[in-house]
Amino acid sequence: MNNMIYTSKLRSRFGHNGVVQGPIDERLEHLQREVESLREEKDYFVSVIRNFRNGLLTTDNKLKIVHFNRTVERLLGYSPDELRRMKLHQLIQTKEETVLTILKKGGVCVDPKTGEMGEFNFITKAGNTFPVEACFSVITALDGSVCGMTCTFRDVTQKKRMEKALARMDRFASLGELASGMAHEIKNPLACIAGVLQNFQFSDSDNSNALMIPEILSQVEKIDTILNGLLHFAKPGPAEMVPLRVTEIIDATLFLVDRYLQEKAIEVHLDYGKADPLVNGDEQLLQQVFLNILMNACEALGEVERKRCLTITVAVQDNINPEAVKGEDDAYEVVEIEVKDNGKGIEKPFLDSIFNPFFTTKFKGTGLGLATAHRIMEQHEGSITVASCPLSGTTFKLTLPVYHF
Repeated sequence: MNNMIYTSKLRSRFGHNGVVQGPIDERLEHLQREVESLREEKDYFVSVIRNFRNGLLTTDNKLKIVHFNRTVERLLGYSPDELRRMKLHQLIQTKEETVLTILKKGGVCVDPKTGEMGEFNFITKAGNTFPVEACFSVITALDGSVCGMTCTFRDVTQKKRMEKALARMDRFASLGELASGMAHEIKNPLACIAGVLQNFQFSDSDNSNALMIPEILSQVEKIDTILNGLLHFAKPGPAEMVPLRVTEIIDATLFLVDRYLQEKAIEVHLDYGKADPLVNGDEQLLQQVFLNILMNACEALGEVERKRCLTITVAVQDNINPEAVKGEDDAYEVVEIEVKDNGKGIEKPFLDSIFNPFFTTKFKGTGLGLATAHRIMEQHEGSITVASCPLSGTTFKLTLPVYHF
């Protein structure tokens, strides 16, 4: 009897085929559903990555390529087996140390032109190169340690072509503005000279003629200044590049404008930080850039009644240079110089034209100062930008590559 009761209890727990019934079956079904859901999710993300139109690949912490999508295969022309035998830097026209530096910095690759995206040239299997914008990020294990890196990139060949075409169009537009501005600036002094010469023609007094001569000379000198500025803008000439200390150039320029600073009661605040960077540049040309910016600041500050302040800061920032391929280290630094005033500021519609030749909001001036400064900074592989808020002030930001012996 007891054996029959025991057997009945077993049958109630197990089926005739011996499979566990009840709660265990439910858990198995639940696990099967979860596995199926995970499989579907995996297939979904694999499909997303494989068909992603940007190139996407991953590496281990020694830069060996682990995974990649179809775009990588299509753009570079390598087979999957070939890619798995390669390292990331072999696909990029740069040094292994550059990519390792990006990995060590947590995938940070700050480019002055593109921000978090770095501009590189990728190399195809056929040996051709094409420009890309690449973004890097690290892969971490469960314990938080870095175990690899991802690289997403897009082909910007067409974008570069459009940029060149737009730059060409911009140059033509600037040339038109240049010709129009030059004609306007030279026409006024010539009209003045013509008027004075007419007075010569109808005047019998030697004294009146003597008074007219200085006016003619003044207008001729103005034309000469305009033409000299125009020639310097159009053809700056070769720069005599030598290692220079940025802070010394700024100090020398401040000495030149000291009288204007005192006359307008302008307080100067300098923040050079701990760095004392060297740049490779032409002292006279760089001083011309700073002089132009400081004189503009003095004039802007002279038109406000509040306390007048001029702040100059110098800082050094790390960077990655994707252009350096031969001989030089791809890792480089830039020095950033900010010149900030609390003057009248620049109205927003004028900001886009501030570096155009002959553009000026002043009653006097040729409008070539900032245009020439922009050309000089380009000549030094640097940049100059401006930000302004009407009635609050203006900030000029200049960047130059740091020079290392």
